[in-house]
Amino acid sequence: MKYRDIIGGLFWLGVGVLFFVWSTRYPRGSLRQPGPGFIPAALGILLVLLSLMLLGRAVKTFAIAQRQPPSSPFRNWRKVAFTVAILLIGLFVFETMGHLLTFFLLIVFLMRGTERQSWKKILLVAFCSAMGVYLVFVLLLKQPLPQGWLGI
Repeated sequence: MKYRDIIGGLFWLGVGVLFFVWSTRYPRGSLRQPGPGFIPAALGILLVLLSLMLLGRAVKTFAIAQRQPPSSPFRNWRKVAFTVAILLIGLFVFETMGHLLTFFLLIVFLMRGTERQSWKKILLVAFCSAMGVYLVFVLLLKQPLPQGWLGI
């Protein structure tokens, strides 16, 4: 059972109810002419609905978990250690190798090391990830990232 889902669901349910109650102090208006209380009321209702969905999923998960024996929390420690090691290596070679090659190789090693997948999928995801980082950070946000060996 994920207690944090239940606690989170109850927290956001409370926040949603508070937003809705506080919005009653202001005129809501209509859809054509919303007042100052319209957005807080809508957000309160949305938070209540989403928190009820979260609580429902948590209760369903609890019912399923009661039928299964508990699993060990250290079951996937090798994958976690591998992922942390690869990210640390990427941190140290980022300046030297540059952002494109570093992100490409990070994705390749992470996808190949954590779960066996086809090379076609790995190379496609790695290429798209590196190009996505380039498009967002270099072209759109104009952030100077290390160019490394490639000079790109």
